[in-house]
Amino acid sequence: MQGATTYPLFDPASSADALQAIIPEHLCVGATADPFLYGGSGFAACIAAMERITDQPAIFATVQFVSKGRKGDLITFTPDHCSGGKSVKQCRLTARISDQPFAYLVGAAGQRPDPTLHQGSRPPILPLPDQCAERSVARQISSNLNALFEFRLAQGQLPDRRDWRGETGQDVAYWIRLRSGAALTRLDLPVIADCASLALPSALGRPASGNSLDNMIRFAGDTQEEWVLAHMHVASIQHGVAHINTHLYAQAGAVLAIASQSMLLREAPPV
Repeated sequence: MQGATTYPLFDPASSADALQAIIPEHLCVGATADPFLYGGSGFAACIAAMERITDQPAIFATVQFVSKGRKGDLITFTPDHCSGGKSVKQCRLTARISDQPFAYLVGAAGQRPDPTLHQGSRPPILPLPDQCAERSVARQISSNLNALFEFRLAQGQLPDRRDWRGETGQDVAYWIRLRSGAALTRLDLPVIADCASLALPSALGRPASGNSLDNMIRFAGDTQEEWVLAHMHVASIQHGVAHINTHLYAQAGAVLAIASQSMLLREAPPV
């Protein structure tokens, strides 16, 4: 898995009007009999397409998945709309597999030469990565994702068995880095943010996961970090739907991105 990418990469021969990428096996998750493209990896590829189309860094993006992609599928990303001023472009694009819609993305890309700086969101005071134990997320999310990233639990709880019971109402925070040793980039952040289901067991005090309905991310700055802190908070669970917020921080404390996700709650049946 050394050097493996965290999202499907575009075919260099494809044009900005129809960017294409093939789904690799190492980015698929789910049941062994029917693995599908990890949502965060699909989201990152959609954001990369918007950045390629606009030739600008993403400011924010939200994606809605309407089908699943599987190993070997060819995804084609085409712009439906792209307009705006000199510094910021509003964009809408569609990702298709075999002419069928796979995902819709809406976002904006660009930046302005403005020196104003403010950070209202601060990371919680937590142990540093070398003070935290590595934890496997293979049971909670995917062995493939666990092979891409190293997860160190800095706050909260993670089930290690089906009959696990813990405290309720806790947030979780993980230090996360690439196992390849490469620095994390801005396009790795949507992949990390899609790990939001890790927050559910700590909030409920029992094993739980979820199927995401959407993904949203707002970028606050560029990153070339070894470690990123993902602080996850379950804002609400009602009617079988969970809403989760995730803040991503550099090790020095700078906020890198603010993400959110809604998902259908999945709980393991009683043993």
